This record gives sequence, C-alpha cells and structure tokens, in this order.
Amino acid sequence: MQSREEERQRVIEWLEHPNELGCKPQKIEFTQEFTDEDGIECMIFKYRKTLFSPWLLAISSDSGVLSEMQKYDPKTEIEDAKKLIDFLKQYWKNMANLEQEKQERAKKAGTFLAFVLLKEAKWSADEFEKAFKAEWGIGLKAKEENEESAGTAEQEHTEDDMTRVYLVEQGGNGIMLAMSCMDFPVPQEEAEWHAQFNYMWKDAVEAAKSHKAHIMVSILGAKTPQDGGVLYTKVITTLCRQENTVGVYANEVVYEPKFFIAASEMLQSSDLPILNLVWFGLARSEEGVSAYTCGLEKFGKDEMEILDSDKQPAELRDFLLNTAAYVITEDVLLHDGETLGYTNEQRLKLVKSEGVNVSGESLKIMF
Repeated sequence: MQSREEERQRVIEWLEHPNELGCKPQKIEFTQEFTDEDGIECMIFKYRKTLFSPWLLAISSDSGVLSEMQKYDPKTEIEDAKKLIDFLKQYWKNMANLEQEKQERAKKAGTFLAFVLLKEAKWSADEFEKAFKAEWGIGLKAKEENEESAGTAEQEHTEDDMTRVYLVEQGGNGIMLAMSCMDFPVPQEEAEWHAQFNYMWKDAVEAAKSHKAHIMVSILGAKTPQDGGVLYTKVITTLCRQENTVGVYANEVVYEPKFFIAASEMLQSSDLPILNLVWFGLARSEEGVSAYTCGLEKFGKDEMEILDSDKQPAELRDFLLNTAAYVITEDVLLHDGETLGYTNEQRLKLVKSEGVNVSGESLKIMF
C-alpha cells in the first residue's frame, strides 16, 4: 500500500463518484491500519459529508476501496473493516468466476439458424449471390474466382447446385455460411405451429401453410455472436426481398418478410439489428400479460420472461427489448437472485427457473 495521505486521497476520489457519496467529504481522517488473516493490508478512515453529519466508515486496502456509508464506531472499527474486506474479496472472486462463465457460454454461442419459407420449390443461388452483392457489397465468389481476384468469400459448389457453402470475411474473421434449398416444407408442420405466435402478423399461419419448400440457412464460426448476427441478418434480408419468399421461421416464430427487411435498416447506422436476432413475444392469460425473449441464447445469455403482469403489452415488450440490448452490447450476465433496475429506486428481482413460454430455463423478471 501507499502512504496514508495517498490512500486518503484514493478514498476521497472513490467517494466523489456519482454512484457513491457524490462529493468530496467535508472532513476525512485516518484512524488505524491492520493486516487481516490473509495478509491483506488495510487502512481505516472516518469521514463526514457535512459539518453536522455523523462520522462514517471507509477503508482502503490491497483489495480495494469501499464504504457502505455505515456509522463509524471506534469500538468495532476493525471488525467492521474486516467485513468490508471480505465483501471485496468475494467481489473479485465473483468477477473471476464471471469471466470464466462468459468464456464457457461463448463456446456455445454464435450459431444462427433459419428456415426461409418458399412459395415454390425453386431457388437460384447465382441470382441470390448477385442480389447479395448489390445490397451489401459482399461478393460470394467461387474458390477458383477468388484466387484470381480480390473477392471476399470462398464458395463450395455441390453437384445439384442446391446447396452452397461460403467462407465470408467479416470483422476480420472467416464466417461459414451454409445454404441449402429443400424441395419440401419444414417437417412436422413446425413452421405452421410457431407462426401463431407472431402477434404482429395476422396472416402468419396462412402464409406458413402455403409454403412448399424452404432454404435452410446456417451461420457458424463467427469470432463474436454479433459478427455472426450481422451476417445472418444480411443474408436473410436479401432472401426476404425475393418474390418466392413467404416467411422466415426462426426463434420459434415465423417472421413477416417486410418486417424483417424494415428491422434490418438498423445496420445502416452500424447498430445491432436486435429485432432480427431476438424475438420479443407476448402472451395473454387470465392472470395478465406475459412477455418473453427467444434468441438470446445465441449470444450466450439466458432467455428472459415477465409473467402475468398488469402492465401494457407495449411497455413489457419495450422493457425486454432495452434489457436484451443492454446485456448483449455490454456483455452482461444476469444471475438468479440478482436485481435489475434503470433508476436508483428500481430493484427488480431475477429468478431463474424452468421456462414458461420458452424452452429450457429462463430468467424471470419481477416487473
């Protein structure tokens, strides 16, 4: 540790942060120092916000600076300081575990899959490549062509030419894009069943029933889920512009092509097209309105649900949208038992349990 005056200054700077005391204390004094059982050195300080405020406890230690704004008691100051040190130790242990958890989740994230529903069993890969190049400026070229020019993707042809595999350069990384046209509907009427959950498209079920073939689109191997999600959105958007496309079955729902195209406009401002990547579902019951996400697992996050709320559907949907955008862009992991809030007063409890409207487990937000 540094000198008493330097450690005192560390405490002052910590207290000045808007999330803490929010200002420089009126007075701060060193009281004593000690070393705990684990060899952590600690200096104890007492401070007050104003001249007439009570003295409060703060520490500066090898584990960090901390104050919980508790009253300073000279009789128990070492015991109280040790509790603050224990809190800091647990914090750093949690941070290490969190980083490990992120790495484990990242191994399972980044894969995107969709079934583009077609009116007729026909598809031209060559025409798709031209349209994709025109819309996004990314050339999907054959390997032999790529060796002769500065193309951005290598392509693998198959004998029937109904399956194409590309290695697309994006974000400084090669991402695998696999596309295969199947001359039959999605099996077991999956698309028709999940189409009923699109509350924004009244003709979703009829559109799904009309499809006679589909293109399976897979994105694998992206350096980050965001990179994979951007490429996925570009590919599906181009396919949605084709007259033969009637819908997109992904995230346990069927998207309307014009909705998917409109949502992808976020790419023009380099924003993550979250409405293309995560479905924000709504369900109504006698107990109230529920909202849920489907697609967050592709980013290594837990799906989220709000159950049986008395709030308006739009408010629930917007809350989940903002929360999903936050956990993806800031790479935040939420856990069972934690709280979530967007103001100093808001503290919404999180409970992880078996999903109600989604498969597997989900985080329930007590909203």
